[in-house]
Amino acid sequence: MIGIFILGAIIGGAIGESIGKHRASRFLVSFFSDGSNLSTIVAIREKVFILSKLRDGEMEGAIETLEKTLDHDLMHFSVGIYGSEYIKKETKKALKVAKDYRSKFPRATNHPETDKAVASALAEADLNHSNPTKKP
Repeated sequence: MIGIFILGAIIGGAIGESIGKHRASRFLVSFFSDGSNLSTIVAIREKVFILSKLRDGEMEGAIETLEKTLDHDLMHFSVGIYGSEYIKKETKKALKVAKDYRSKFPRATNHPETDKAVASALAEADLNHSNPTKKP
């Protein structure tokens, strides 16, 4: 009788563990895919909005939307560049491209905190990220 009870507890524990792992993995996949999907949803909406502006001949509206999008993307790196060495290298390349663009087409918003964050991100292009406190 005790043997059957122990066997039932072992089988029940194994089934419970399996169900728990399955639910946990579904939660993690859902959590990370939701973030990725949300980012893609926003990108689709932005692209459709910009394409509509361009097709309607509203160049200024399209440019302004792209500029705001660039500001938003740059602000992500205003506190530094983190990740693998590959990510740091590619981010630095992207920031240099953005810095060159912004030197040709300067931009100031009506939001000083946005301008400060963008300037900070663009400054990251010049930092040596193998030793972040040392300038090249």
